[in-house]
Order: sequence, then structure tokens, then C-alpha cells
Amino acid sequence: MPLTYLDQNALIKMGFRAQRTEVREKLDPAIKSGALTIVVSPWHLIETANTSNLENALKLAAFIDSLNPAWLLDRHDIRKLEVAEDLFRFAKMGCSSVPRVTSRSAVFAALNGQHDAAKFDIPAVKFVQQWMEHPEQLEVLEKTYKDNEAALLGLRKLMKAGKLTDAIMMATNRKLLEVSMPEATPAGLAFGRELSTEYLDQANIGSIPMLSLEHAISLNEWNVQGQAGADRNTLIDKFHLISALHYVDEIVSDDGFFHEMYPVVQKTGHVRANLLRKEEFLKRF
Repeated sequence: MPLTYLDQNALIKMGFRAQRTEVREKLDPAIKSGALTIVVSPWHLIETANTSNLENALKLAAFIDSLNPAWLLDRHDIRKLEVAEDLFRFAKMGCSSVPRVTSRSAVFAALNGQHDAAKFDIPAVKFVQQWMEHPEQLEVLEKTYKDNEAALLGLRKLMKAGKLTDAIMMATNRKLLEVSMPEATPAGLAFGRELSTEYLDQANIGSIPMLSLEHAISLNEWNVQGQAGADRNTLIDKFHLISALHYVDEIVSDDGFFHEMYPVVQKTGHVRANLLRKEEFLKRF
């Protein structure tokens, strides 16, 4: 059952095309038979709600619901799972792997730091309508974009000045690992300081897919001069697409940044997804 992740523009284009009866007659059987599984993430809903046109936003959200998609966990939740599993392997603790592509309710439960439950199985239409009626709920995300933009531009200045040393990067990676570590073992026992230190001393981000992919892209971005690639759309595309690289079979996007980064991330050995242009995918329907 191939998993196909559409970026926001590809999703919108597919939504327009699916208004034609003959397209829907091909699309629906493919989804029902399992020949096609569309994968989306919370970022699709966030971007859908980022408009003043409520009618169009709700139409797109309804289209998302009609695809009966699988859902990809947010990148922060994926990173925590990957670090936890790497730690458990190091400590020789048995643990079951948590699916990264899962149900809608599981994704929104994870975003809220809770276990999966029926109360989180809320249609996309309701999420989008709520966020559009209460835009203050998304203000923290807008701050995230600003913080990421400022951090990226600051790191570029350090790189240009020769101040972004290997020691600084190692310390940064160690801190990222530390804040991503679980608080307890699978049995619910708290980790001791000794085990945590031993793990951090030997941990290799190259063996952790999300960290490895993010690091590869960051190294490339830090060497770029000026404002290029630091805009809101590029940052969101990065949030959207990095998470999917290791966990789906296809990513559909025409984004120039992502096509530029694709050969870079392939070198990590953690890329499962083939990268397709929108028209290459949509001509199937």
C-alpha cells in the first residue's frame, strides 16, 4: 500500500481536479482498494486555515476528509519517538515501535501530549473552522516562524564569520538530543543521570532519521547568503516535507527549495520517498 504525501499546493490542485466526475471515478476506487493512500499532517490544516476565505478553506478541508487520508505525526513528536527508540536500543530495553503514519486521532492526541482517544477524532472541517474563527490559537505558530527565521539568519552570519565551529555544532546537537529524550523507560521508571550521560556521550545523530535529515538541510542552509530561503513559505515547506522523507513512498511537490534539498538529504541514507512533480502525479487521474 504506497503512501503518498502531497504538499499544500499539490493538495489544492488535486482538490480542483477532483471536482470533475471522471477524476473522482478514478480516485475513489484507488483509495478504497488501497492502491493509493494519501498522507497529510496537521500542517495541511494549519495552512488551509491561513486565509480569510472561509468558504474555500472549508471546501478544501472537506476534500481532505473525503480522501480518508492517513496522518503523519508532527516532526517534534517524530523526533521524540526516534530519540526514545535509539536510547532504548542503547540501553538494551525492549520497546514497541510507534507508527509515524497513523490515524487522525492519534496525531492530534500526540500534539496534546495525550494517548489516543475518540475525542481527538475530529474532522478536518471542524479543526479548520475553529482555527479560522479563533486565529489567536495559531499565534504561537506564527511566533515559531519568526523565531526560526531569526535563528537561521543568525546562524548564517556565524557561519560567514567562521564562528560556527564543530564544537558549537556538537553542543547544539547534544542539547537537541537531551530535550528530545523520554523521561522514563517503557516500564515507567525514571532514567538515572548516569544512563542519560552515557547515552548522550555516544549518541550519533546520523543514526536518527529526523535529526540526520534536519542537520543535512541546516548545513546547506547556513552556507546560503542573505535572506534566501528564510521566508515563511519556505520554512513551512520545510516543516511539511522533512518529516515525510523517511516515512512515505512518494512526496508530491513543485517547491524549488525542496527539489534543491532532495539530493542533499538523499546522502543521509534516510530518504525513503521518491520526489514527484504535481503534474507527474496528477496525470494518473
